[in-house]
Amino acid sequence: MNRILIYVFLWSFQVVFCQTIEVPVDYNDPDLGTFELSFEHSSNVDPQKPTVIVVADAQQFYVRKGQMDKIKADLFGEGFNVLGIIPRAFNKGLIERVNSTNLSNKRELRFRAFQSFQYINDIETIIDSVLDDVSEIYLYGQSGGAFLITEYLSMFPESKVKKVFIGASVNPVVENSLGIVHDNFNRDFLTKYPASNKKLKEILNEAYFKRKTIASLFQRQNFFVALSEIDSARVQLIDRLYEKDTTTINKMIIDYQIEAISNYLDSDSGFPIKVRIAEFFYPLKAILELPSGFYPDLENSYYIAEEILVDQSGNPRVVENSFNENGIRKFEGKVLLLSARFDHVADYRSCLYLNALLPNSELLLVNDNHTFQNLKKNKAYASIIQDFFLEDNIDLKQTYKTYIWREN
Repeated sequence: MNRILIYVFLWSFQVVFCQTIEVPVDYNDPDLGTFELSFEHSSNVDPQKPTVIVVADAQQFYVRKGQMDKIKADLFGEGFNVLGIIPRAFNKGLIERVNSTNLSNKRELRFRAFQSFQYINDIETIIDSVLDDVSEIYLYGQSGGAFLITEYLSMFPESKVKKVFIGASVNPVVENSLGIVHDNFNRDFLTKYPASNKKLKEILNEAYFKRKTIASLFQRQNFFVALSEIDSARVQLIDRLYEKDTTTINKMIIDYQIEAISNYLDSDSGFPIKVRIAEFFYPLKAILELPSGFYPDLENSYYIAEEILVDQSGNPRVVENSFNENGIRKFEGKVLLLSARFDHVADYRSCLYLNALLPNSELLLVNDNHTFQNLKKNKAYASIIQDFFLEDNIDLKQTYKTYIWREN
């Protein structure tokens, strides 16, 4: 029997109910003991309404204590109960425990405790023990959280979940099997701007700025620059690098939070993120062995994951992934795949393939980027989610036809 505790605390002058459930540190090794995994309901739970579980992975920070009502208001509205599983990556008790152990295999324990396999089993534990009497259960995830859902469905295809929203799902396993390079920097930018391409080659060869810094700058532009302005911003960045404009470059490092992120990743709290990024990077590592090309997104992932890619003996580590095609094919629930044509992280072609694997799915390919800036600007993102979860017979492609991508 799982033990569930309820905590009540104040958050922005509201009473928030945060609960915990006892789960294993490692589901494959019960001898390592347990810890208290936190989860939280939105206010005013109505047993007549469906419950949406918001799934986030180690490198997503938005599912935190006190945030479920805001997430509900922003994404789902009043038609649902919302439950957020606070990722074990942010569980201070677990982080302190695995970092304070005196075991000789401490590094391996830290790695195992934060593999996606553990998060997947956390989801199933919540469904089985907390929502055991709920008939309508839906899953929501975007980016890494969406990929975590596909991993969950691979392991638990007989899950009682009825509907699943998967937005901008990365999937390095599919990309590797299809030979897809999601990092479109060469394909969509450098081939169109030969003068900038020539300058960038000189910049990288001269190495006045560290390659790691250059990769981080281009990678972070995807989150700080609008899709319509990304090409011009890249040209300007190359010009500043070429001119050795350290003042502007140092300001961009601060503005893009590169140093702050690096410091966090090097802390004990940042270690789970490194594990997750290693899971993303490992199936695609051969791309960086190609003789030419610059792949800032992939290189940035490598620099983050580098520590994880070797074991405590210094040997190359095999980073296993929980996604598998044979498992996910068996999931019969209804799935909506939302993919963006200009996604720099999650290649839309892998979503086309995933859509073909799932027996009851629909794909919306929109003219947007990884964070769905266009959809969110017009409040269409939340509307798509709500329409999918609430309306069984809606024609989503027709309803949102102005956002659907059409090749010129």
